[in-house]
Amino acid sequence: MKIILKYIVALVFLQLNLLAQVDKYHAVIPDVPSTPALVNDLGDLLTTEEENLLETKLVKFNKETSNEIAVVTVKSLGDLEVSQFANELGRKWSIGKATKRNGVLVLISKNDRKINISPSDKLQGALPDVICSRIIREDIVPNFKKREYFIALNEATDHIIAATKGEFTNEQIGQGKEIHGFSGIIILLVFAFLFVAFMYFFRDKNNIYVTGRGYQYGGDEWGPRVGGLFGGSFGGNSNDNEGGSFEGFGGGGSGFDGGGASGSW
Repeated sequence: MKIILKYIVALVFLQLNLLAQVDKYHAVIPDVPSTPALVNDLGDLLTTEEENLLETKLVKFNKETSNEIAVVTVKSLGDLEVSQFANELGRKWSIGKATKRNGVLVLISKNDRKINISPSDKLQGALPDVICSRIIREDIVPNFKKREYFIALNEATDHIIAATKGEFTNEQIGQGKEIHGFSGIIILLVFAFLFVAFMYFFRDKNNIYVTGRGYQYGGDEWGPRVGGLFGGSFGGNSNDNEGGSFEGFGGGGSGFDGGGASGSW
């Protein structure tokens, strides 16, 4: 029995190690900013006031629905296609709630003059490729050609909000976050199995006895606060926006599988 358990534990750790190796990203993909925000103008296309206006609107929507619409501008894509860059960025930054996969990334590359809108897989029904393409074609491209960057992104995010509103509702204030769905059950089972295996291996040597009350749920949150496997915990945004401050991306980073649309101006 001990030998079987040892082999199972070894296989579990091997699988976790393989998953960690998969989550390596191209060197050109920026790290998660130390100050969490839904609008990250790394390409310097917006004024500070324009950033704050967009941030206020997107934070308010996030508080109401839990959907995370992130606007990111960069100076260059390096040697990546814009869709590949967007998918890697969405995963690395863990945009969208881990249990809901409800993030949307609006990516702009200044030097490459490329645009991409990528929804997580759970929002692709509300925001299909044809809608993403229409937003790029009608809202972003015409305004970008006139260098009206804020107007373009403001109109684009308005239409994304209209499309995705009501797709998810936010958790009730004061309740702890729960792990939902099949993936959450698997995670709980894996940790439960590892705990039981650990106690089984060492109980004879150390006379360890653990009561049913020995471990409890923390009550506030379960698992990493921000960034999935990559991030630590971030505080609030320093901006005093009407919609409150953004506390950081929801974690998980899954769901960015190539859906969405791209364009140029």
